[in-house]
Amino acid sequence: MQYQRTLGPIQGIAMTVTTFVGTGLMILPAMSVAQAGSFAFYAWLVTALVIVPVAFVFSLLGSRFPSAGGASHYIGKVLGQKAERAVGWLFLSILLVGPAVAIKVAAAYLAIVLDVSESSLFLLSSITLVGMLLFSIAGMKNSANFQTGVVVCLIGTVLGLFILSDVSISHLTVQQPTNWGEWESTLLATGTIFWCFLGIEVMAHMGSEFKNPSRDFPIALLGGIALVVLLYLATVLMIAHYQVYGDELTNSQSLALLVGALLGEEARRWFALGAYVIAFSNVGAYILGFARMVQSMASQQALPSYFASLSKQGTPIRAVTFVGVMCLLSLLYIEFFSAQMEWLIEMTNGAFLLIYLLTCATALKSLGQKRRWLSALATISCLIMALFVGQNMWFAGFVFALALAWEHVKTRNPPMMEDKIHVQ
Repeated sequence: MQYQRTLGPIQGIAMTVTTFVGTGLMILPAMSVAQAGSFAFYAWLVTALVIVPVAFVFSLLGSRFPSAGGASHYIGKVLGQKAERAVGWLFLSILLVGPAVAIKVAAAYLAIVLDVSESSLFLLSSITLVGMLLFSIAGMKNSANFQTGVVVCLIGTVLGLFILSDVSISHLTVQQPTNWGEWESTLLATGTIFWCFLGIEVMAHMGSEFKNPSRDFPIALLGGIALVVLLYLATVLMIAHYQVYGDELTNSQSLALLVGALLGEEARRWFALGAYVIAFSNVGAYILGFARMVQSMASQQALPSYFASLSKQGTPIRAVTFVGVMCLLSLLYIEFFSAQMEWLIEMTNGAFLLIYLLTCATALKSLGQKRRWLSALATISCLIMALFVGQNMWFAGFVFALALAWEHVKTRNPPMMEDKIHVQ
């Protein structure tokens, strides 16, 4: 089956931008300024340079070996089925740390709308989670178009704010690191900023859909990433200039606080409502994606077959419930152990980064001799980013090693596994 070649460079740029703009725009600029101060501008540039070769590797893999399996499929082609299934488990492990961040961001904006204190965030997070689960169960056939629309509105709002603001690139908001201590704080911030580019594996599904892939795809990819970085840099400048960053709650509400500084309190609350809708729809789709992964793994007997069933409308209700329980446990952990969002973001980054590293490393063989230099550059880029993420890479390494061991045990004892499945 061949993909329809319908995309031009403009459509490709639009798809790239909407892939990377969402909840991250509401928190990452403020977090990067809180971490790196006036050096945050350069932290974003460094992250963009690191991510470009990785994006090209995924695009080349997608155009040459189109597969719905994405990264796990490409890794499995070289490292075998055990590694492919282990990557599936690694993707699933992100459920423990990833969605909770976006749910808390959504709850922070809802707190502005309702004018309640920080002490209500857990309750608002729980209510938001329930709503997102219902959103996922409903399916919403037009959710993709809806998400694209709200992302376009968010981009338009940020551009409008930038035009209204009196931000100028000066020594007060942007400084170039000049010694190792300054570069160290700059580079460490990239470990958080990397969250902006999660989802780059989506690029693998775009390559074969261009009318002229060799000409249009590089334009779309580079143009899209450039626009995303410019959008985030504009937000970084405004947040640094108006000083709407600091603690975790302030960072989570940074865009609404920026709107308040520019347009007043009434505009701040209306923007917070819009931001909540955007975060709600993004994470709702994110949860549904996880649920479909759970359902797929259950249908392949990697998880109990109980989660493989679908409703009459084709929605994996049991899998959605499982995802909801995992998200609730994550929120409870944050509440009772005071886990920092920065830590959760970097744990999520570590898991994705290991997947990207394995994909780029296996691309050394998959893409052949002519493209080996690009695969090597992308692999080195992932290794450099792994240094910035630091010790939070251990979570991803532990989960992947545990998953490989589990797959090895399953293949050594197939009769026992079959008996377990029959009992269930």
